[in-house]
Amino acid sequence: MMFSDNHVLMIESIFALRSWCRDHLPTENSLIAYDLILVLAINNYAKNHISIKELFASVPHSYTAVRGHYLRFVNEGWVEHYLDNADKRIKYIRPTPKLIKTMNAYTDKVDKLFSQKD
Repeated sequence: MMFSDNHVLMIESIFALRSWCRDHLPTENSLIAYDLILVLAINNYAKNHISIKELFASVPHSYTAVRGHYLRFVNEGWVEHYLDNADKRIKYIRPTPKLIKTMNAYTDKVDKLFSQKD
């Protein structure tokens, strides 16, 4: 059994998107980092507050693995913290303009790659 032409084009698009992600997103070719970035982007676009604790709990990966990527994101300026106005014990996390700009470019790339296949 062979792939149809449409399937081949879709697979080529997926491969091109992975290459784009490797070159532009701070994933270091890790699905853990990729998942964290997607969770942050989804919450940002939905204008939801997400605490650090919620971020860690939102992905099915070990605390240690998530923490390593989280700390790298903070240190490299991809995310920033802010405190809850009512309860200063709660620390939220959000993408910086650097990550927002990159995620906007990511969604533009997805749209370009996959809309041409219709």
